[in-house]
Parts: sequence; structure tokens; C-alpha cells
Amino acid sequence: MLSELGESLQAHLGSAYTVERELGGGMSRVFVAHDHRLGRQVAIKVLLPTLAAAVNVERFDREIMLAAGLQHPNIVPVLHSGELAHLPYFVMPYIRGDSLRMRINRGPLSVRETVNILKDIARALAYAHEHDVVHRDIKPDNVLLAAGAAMVTDFGVAKAISASRTSRPQTSHTITEVGVSLGTPAYMAPEQAAADPKVDRRADLYAFGIVAYEMLAGTPPFHGRSPQAILAAQISEAPPPLAARRYDVPAALVDIIMQCLEKDPARRPKSAAEIARRLEAPAVVSGRFASPPAVIRRGTRRLYMIGAAAVLAVILSGMLLRARWTSAPATGASAAAPVAAGVTPSIAVLPLSAAGGGAREAGIALGVTSELTNAVSRVQGLRVASQRAATNIATRTPPLALRDIGNALDVAMVLEGTVQTSANRLRVAVRLVNVRQDSTLWVDSFEGPVDSTFTVQDAASRAVVSAVAARAR
Repeated sequence: MLSELGESLQAHLGSAYTVERELGGGMSRVFVAHDHRLGRQVAIKVLLPTLAAAVNVERFDREIMLAAGLQHPNIVPVLHSGELAHLPYFVMPYIRGDSLRMRINRGPLSVRETVNILKDIARALAYAHEHDVVHRDIKPDNVLLAAGAAMVTDFGVAKAISASRTSRPQTSHTITEVGVSLGTPAYMAPEQAAADPKVDRRADLYAFGIVAYEMLAGTPPFHGRSPQAILAAQISEAPPPLAARRYDVPAALVDIIMQCLEKDPARRPKSAAEIARRLEAPAVVSGRFASPPAVIRRGTRRLYMIGAAAVLAVILSGMLLRARWTSAPATGASAAAPVAAGVTPSIAVLPLSAAGGGAREAGIALGVTSELTNAVSRVQGLRVASQRAATNIATRTPPLALRDIGNALDVAMVLEGTVQTSANRLRVAVRLVNVRQDSTLWVDSFEGPVDSTFTVQDAASRAVVSAVAARAR
């Protein structure tokens, strides 16, 4: 059943279209309709009344039709525009498939998948910028994935709204209000967050970097903060190094992304076309990995990764850890072999518990759990229970014993742990358990400043992968 606005839209469009249903939207309400003349589905986006109230409709229509001139395989075109009871609307082809937002919600992307999508986005931006059209709202919601390609939608919409609003001096909205309302804080360039009226194509490059970062890390750099705090961070705070969030990203790709995230627009890549060319380099997919920053690690061993000492520390730690594994008393067949020969090694990562019970610890625990699940999923030959299934089983009331959790998920090992904060310090403790033999295989803990959460998380992920891989052989 259509809403009141949907019914009004149907009456306005007449018999040329049949409005079928309403989808979610950002700056607009989105309806799917059938175009009877051409026999295809279209998306009709009606500007929200809160934005339309301050828009000069004629100016908006002129600006949006500039974007309609963009004809590129990676750009969703604007077909035409109009006005419904003083609400501007525009019509675009309906693209069947997921948005990039939906894909990210299923988990971080592989490096190869990320690069393929980024190439398409960069090509779309390069073409639009060559035609003097700046998007101003690049984000995963505005990237559609269909038929093995990525397409960018809503080109020129933010610019059309901005131009039509600022062209009306009688409006009560200030430039700052316009700047803040016409972007998404998590993806806004510093100059856009500061409401600089001279925002240009380099703002799109910054947003491109944020999107790339999120595709690989699972969240944008300043995730979990209020919109105001995110805007402040976009202006003044360096994003956490991508190599601290994920360790398997080639340095060449990290360099492109982090250069896009430069606060000074002049320090970003010169153009989207340059980015597209750099993404074609083989090293972007298969080059050496970027080195993560140092982290203080506490537990059975301490690693101080500084300069050449890092190599020695890792070697010594590995030798000592191996000695501990081999000298540990065997339980059943072998403590180093948690599953019988011929059985696929398997594990579930249980939700880490927030020791203090606070919202901060809970948020960190959720992020670390997700990262550890992603990390062990990359261990060759290991079957990993889905994070959702592990969470559902582990949070049952009354709680199940680890052996019962293992049986329910059909896994031989589980990884459990805790997250604890004290003042400005963070401690992550993890334990690997053989649930079939009811024995602890490995335990360790990691510490660092709370504002270096991703660095501590990365150190824990590397250690967990090493410990799990040794048992998955």
C-alpha cells in the first residue's frame, strides 16, 4: 500500500508510470515505478520537504539537468526531473542489485574485490570531474553493485540543492547549515565539514578514500562518534593507519587511500584519473603488505617492534612460543592437534565480553570480535563458524558450557576473551580452547592506549592467527 506521498506521485505521473513501492532514502524519498512507455523500472527520488522548503525549484531543475548530461558506464544517469507540490523530484533507471553499503554490512571485502570496485568509482569520478560535475556525497549508499560492476548514483544532487538554496538570499539557512546538511559527516572532507563554499572535486577524492578505508576495515576511520565529533575529527584528527586495522593490504593500495585522506586538498592525488591509473598497478593487489605501527604487548611475551629489533623480537617470540607448545603436557591424542586426522579444523570466535560493562568497552569488544573473526577466516584450511551463529549460541540464557557451544556450532575450537579499560589504557585478553578435550591451547593478552584501539586489535589478530594456524595444520 502506497503512502500519501506515493499516491500523490502516482496521480501526478498519470498513466505513464505505475508507482509500485517505496524504498529508503537519504536526502529524498525513493519510489520504484514501472515506465510503461519503455517497459522498464525506474527510481523516482522526491526531495524531502525539509530540504525542498529552502530550494528554488527552477534553479534546482537546471542544476540537476547538468548532471543528466553525464553518460558513462559507471554512472547512473538522470532521465528527467520535475516538481510535485513544490517538491522537486528526478527520475533515474532502477538498478537491480546491492548497494555497496549492503555489501560492507556483510563484512570487510577482499583486497581484490575492493580494488575492482574502486576502479569503477574512480572512473566515474574522473568522467564527472572532466565535465565539471562534483558529487559531494560519495558514500557506500550511493554506489550500486550490479552485473559485476559498480555504478555511482546521485551525481550532482548535493550541488543542485546547494546552488538552489544559496541562490535565495531570503532563506534563513547559513552557509554552515547548508554545508553540514548536504553531506554525510563520516565521508565529508575537512573543507566540506568546515562549510567552505569553494569545495571542489578534491572533496570527492577524500570521500573516495573514506569509502575505500571502510571497504577494507569494515568501518570508516572515525566510526562510533557523534556527528559533531566526526566533523571535528575530519578537520583536525589524523585517521588511524589502515595497516593498524588490517594487516593484509598491500602498501601500494594503503598509500593511495591514505593520500586521499590528507587534510590539505593540495596533498591529495591530483585527480580521480590519476587514482584510476594507480589502481591498475599489480602491486596494488599483490605487492608487499604495509607495516603496522608498533604496539605494546603484554602476556607471556612482550614485543617491542622498533626498527631492526622488530625482526629479532618476532623470531625469539616464535621460538619461545613453539617451545611452550611442544613442552605442554598432551591431553588425549595430542595438544597440538585439536582434531583427529582427516577432520577439517574448525573454530568459533565467541563475542568478547566487556569486563567493565560500560558502553565504551562493549563497543570495543564488538569491534575486536568482528576483526578476530575476519582474521581467522583467512587461515587456509580452517572452517569458521559465522559471527552471527556464534553470537546467538554464546548469548543464550542460561549460558551454555564451552563444550556445548562447540557441539552446537560443530567446531573443535573456540576463541573467547575479554576487553577491559582503565583510565586511558586498554587490555584485550584472549584464550583458545579445545572444546572436545576441554583444554586450553593458548592464552595471551595485549595492552595499549585506548586511543590506539586499532593497534592493539591488530596485534591481537596477528597473534591469534599464528596460534590458530599452528593448530589447523
